[in-house]
Amino acid sequence: MSFALTPEQQVVVDNRGGALLVSAAAGSGKTRVLVERLLSRVEGDGLDVDRFLVITYTKAAAAELRERIVEELSDRISRNPADARLRRQAALVYKAQISTVHAFCAQLLRECGHLLDLTPDFRLCDEGEAGILSLNALNDVLEARYETIGENPDFALLVDTMSAGRDDARLVQIVLDVRGRVQSHPDPEAWLDGQAEAFDLAGTADAGETVWGRLLLEDARRQAAYWVGKLAAALELTACDPGLSANYGPTLSATIDGLRAFCAGAERGWDAARACLPIPFPTAGRKKMSGCTGEAERVKAARNACKKRMEKLEDRFADGSAVLLADLEAVRPAVRALFALVKDFEQAYAAEKARRGLLDFSDLEHLAVKLLVGPDGEPTGLAGQWSARYDEIMVDEYQDTNAVQNAIFSALSRRGENLFMVGDVKQSIYRFRLADPGIFLEKYRTFRPYEEAAPGEPRRMILSKNFRSRPQVLEGVNYLFRSVMSAGFGEIDYGPDEALYSGASFPEPEDGRCALELDALDLSGGEEGAERPERDLQEARFAAGRIAALLAEGFPVSDGEGGRRPLKPADVVILVRSPGSVLHHYARALGERDLPWEADGGGDFFAATEISVALALLQIVDNPRQDVPLISVLRSPVYAFSADRLAQLRSAAPEGDFYAALERAARAGEADCAAFLADLEDLRFGAGDKSCVQLLWHIYDQTNLMGLFGAMDEGEKRQGNLLTLAELARGFEGAGHKGLFGFLSHLEKLRGSGAKLILPAPGRTGGGVRIMSIHRSKGLEFPVVLLCGLARLLNREDMNQPILFHPKLGVGPKRLDTERMVEYPTLARLGVARQLEYEMMAEELRLLYVAMTRAKEKLILSCALTGGGKDLAALAPDAGSPVDPQVLLGCRSVGQWVLLAALARPEALPLRMAAEAFTAPADADFGPAWDIRWVDGSACAPPQPRASRPEGQAKPEAGQEAAALAERLRWTYPYAADVEIPSKLTATQLKGRAVDEEVAEGTREAAGRTEEGAGLRRRNFQRPRFAQEAFGLTPAQKGTALHLVMQFIDFARTGTVEEIRAEIARLVDRAFLTPAQGEAVEPEKVAAFFASGLGRALRTSPTLRREFKFSILVPAAGYYSGAGEGEQVLLQGVVDCFFEEGDGLTVVDFKTDHVFGEDLLRRAEAYRPQLAAYSRALGEITGKPVARQVLWFFSEGRAVEI
Repeated sequence: MSFALTPEQQVVVDNRGGALLVSAAAGSGKTRVLVERLLSRVEGDGLDVDRFLVITYTKAAAAELRERIVEELSDRISRNPADARLRRQAALVYKAQISTVHAFCAQLLRECGHLLDLTPDFRLCDEGEAGILSLNALNDVLEARYETIGENPDFALLVDTMSAGRDDARLVQIVLDVRGRVQSHPDPEAWLDGQAEAFDLAGTADAGETVWGRLLLEDARRQAAYWVGKLAAALELTACDPGLSANYGPTLSATIDGLRAFCAGAERGWDAARACLPIPFPTAGRKKMSGCTGEAERVKAARNACKKRMEKLEDRFADGSAVLLADLEAVRPAVRALFALVKDFEQAYAAEKARRGLLDFSDLEHLAVKLLVGPDGEPTGLAGQWSARYDEIMVDEYQDTNAVQNAIFSALSRRGENLFMVGDVKQSIYRFRLADPGIFLEKYRTFRPYEEAAPGEPRRMILSKNFRSRPQVLEGVNYLFRSVMSAGFGEIDYGPDEALYSGASFPEPEDGRCALELDALDLSGGEEGAERPERDLQEARFAAGRIAALLAEGFPVSDGEGGRRPLKPADVVILVRSPGSVLHHYARALGERDLPWEADGGGDFFAATEISVALALLQIVDNPRQDVPLISVLRSPVYAFSADRLAQLRSAAPEGDFYAALERAARAGEADCAAFLADLEDLRFGAGDKSCVQLLWHIYDQTNLMGLFGAMDEGEKRQGNLLTLAELARGFEGAGHKGLFGFLSHLEKLRGSGAKLILPAPGRTGGGVRIMSIHRSKGLEFPVVLLCGLARLLNREDMNQPILFHPKLGVGPKRLDTERMVEYPTLARLGVARQLEYEMMAEELRLLYVAMTRAKEKLILSCALTGGGKDLAALAPDAGSPVDPQVLLGCRSVGQWVLLAALARPEALPLRMAAEAFTAPADADFGPAWDIRWVDGSACAPPQPRASRPEGQAKPEAGQEAAALAERLRWTYPYAADVEIPSKLTATQLKGRAVDEEVAEGTREAAGRTEEGAGLRRRNFQRPRFAQEAFGLTPAQKGTALHLVMQFIDFARTGTVEEIRAEIARLVDRAFLTPAQGEAVEPEKVAAFFASGLGRALRTSPTLRREFKFSILVPAAGYYSGAGEGEQVLLQGVVDCFFEEGDGLTVVDFKTDHVFGEDLLRRAEAYRPQLAAYSRALGEITGKPVARQVLWFFSEGRAVEI
């Protein structure tokens, strides 16, 4: 292909003579420029393509870059087929080092690792394996430390401080976190030593002399200076009315003087600033004012806001230097012990990896630094040798490097002499991966512009033309970021050099449909007390509706060939910060409008259905007597046992494990169970002789797992997951491990350590609307972008960790008052937290930039406001362009940043009206008009279903239409009665009483027992212990106690009252009964039963079963008269006991009802349905008839046969 470069791009391609930093804005064609520069040096300077070291951020980017170079070489060869040198470059390009920094480091270590006693055949362990090894190593170190804790007071204090008096789980997490974060430094051990010394404050008298105190003082000074300006403006407003001036003039002046004094004190030190607090806020006067009501409200609001902010600031200065420094001194031993523990852990972890021949990703970088950088920080001789291999080192996405990687690049490039760096610090969004945008920023600020740089001097260039997006998108981005991004908020000023300029041509729409759109959703409506949908769901419905409208109107987009075509769903992307928690809302909303959609990958590997089934199969091959995996396999699509079928199998064999139930069913001739057991036997046969990979493929083949899941929705993705599992097994065995049990244990450790193997992103198969995270969208472009979820609260989770970490400020611990076990922040923690908050907001701002610059033709921002106009009214006083950094620092969401700038635009009248703030727009360069909308919450409701008329059918007359409508309104659901039928029925509900005191749902204990009746649900609670002691058990509790005795008593020891009394004592001693329950049971009543004919028959029966639980499906019509044909309910119950006699089964149910005589007989008749249910269940389950149904009433010692 032919490269038509702009003049700016051509300068980048041609510039030589020193380190070159290229700040390439979004869509500026940086990859294209990098390729052209490389080939320009190949053709113009006579260099070979393999004399370049090209570093990219991902493997995919490296492959794409190599492919681009190959394509360009092929194009040039086609134009010059006789050029032998070009043909040679086409061969050398596959030898060229175009890779990630980790791949380069791995090659360096395989060639030169012997200098560090490193075996060249090391294996790179993945994050999951590294997590398990590191946790094991840390546990070993901690165990050794605990054994000598009495000899190590620092470690003892660390345990108390960091564990907060609980187990050491929090300490473990802290050590792992600190170790992981310190890997961004070229020499982690030296960094730890230096930070330990930072807590040595000998000779420090004022907290402001510490690095943390200086940061907090400067932050406080900036806040106070901001409020000086705000109150000075308010003071000017008071001049409009004498009364207003008299009321507020003196108090504002006093506050301003106090703020200025505080600013001066903050420059002198902590205690000097603290002495100026509290800031005075004298009471305002109450003189009558003749006018200026609006000004008065603004003055009052500014004063109140300042007062609230200063009160919060005063809390920071609650303690003086003496207390704060004493806190730091108190935690110093714990910090020292923490760093020592981290170093010991690092050594143990390194030894474990060395023993296994493993390296992790951070090892690659740090060992490369050891080879290339000497103790004095200068490049080593080896670095000189390797740098001689390369004429230029090109680093793409330089804004995402860290200090370790930068040290490698510097050493290889002869201290930067031939280093070409390209990136955009406004798109640095990987600080959580230890990227340090400060490295790029430092060079950007210190390198001279290329026009001014002397030969050999580092220089910088800027590519600001965007070839991706419409001017409406670019100017919208420019306006917003000129308003909110600055060195004080965002780490860089958004000036002319940082702005985006249009480099592509688009046909201009005549109707303004391509204007940047901002939709502020008013979600404050709805009836009071009515349940409202979640904010995210309402916003998702709005987004779906907006997409449907764009599709319906045929919104025109480029067809890639200079023409236009209507928008398709695949042209649209919905970007959100974190899709995981809201994906279901967007899926639902798009589904409601029949819009196809697809989401990016990122699910939990172990949670995928196909993986769960495969792992369950492995588990039962290893040991089939595991109920959970066994039932998982039976319920899976492979064998498809229904829940009812499993319930039948369990009820037929309630004792033992489920495998025993399957064996019993197979012996009874049940074909499905026999077939499953035969399959399982085949899978298990020879399993011990197979490797894990072989066994997995044997399972895949025998169960057709690949074919089964491949036929499902997203079948290709599911098959890919199964292949990934096989690769995990291959990697496990490749590391020298063996055995199925070991592999399953390895996977369990992976899951237990919190490691989540991320599923690969699905391919573009559906052609639907894409739902994607902002991080995943980086580097991509889309015709239409909807940026949603802007009202989501900023994530301050990092500021709430047990110990805070910053690569420059060090750690921020809490101090623990060991007497009261109360934690409170130290000065170091306050300082680190504030800096982390600055950097978090800067990163969120850069994420906003990345998201907005993905759009090619249409950008829609949506901000859901649950407070409606009140949310806007709170922002309106501070709206402007630019917005003061102090205002932005006080915001709680990205959406507030957007709205603060938007409220100042001329098109924002709908927002200002909603906020009831009729201020004039700001004086700024607004660029093309925005489409700003105040959207009523009704637009966020689900779409109304519309009846469709067959094509060609005439529209009915008005009377016919009314009749048809009335007929439809009279329609009733024919199965409405079946809907009201419960899915489950207990036998105790059938005896005529709404509530049964003997519900048997797994327990006989009355306390906490749930009972169901005809629409009634009640919970019985035990009488409190003091009441039991004073008044004894209730009648219901006494009945429960008697049932427990009959459930657990040894029938062989019931011949006499004394034997029964001894049995009751045994049950109390074994905790089957409480002492109160044991005393409540009368042994004489129990003896009367066993002395009866029924009792004697029961005692001597060899077939006696007690507490027999059952669940069977029965026709609903037998219990509910309105039930339709085929409807069934699940009938459950517990039979007290039954035994077999010559003519059939005898069912016995014990009753403790306090009834006598005729009342007893009437009560017995009420129990007839319950006993009929028991008989029906026993007949179905055992296949034997029930000959007798007997109730035993303990109140009279009498049996009543039903």
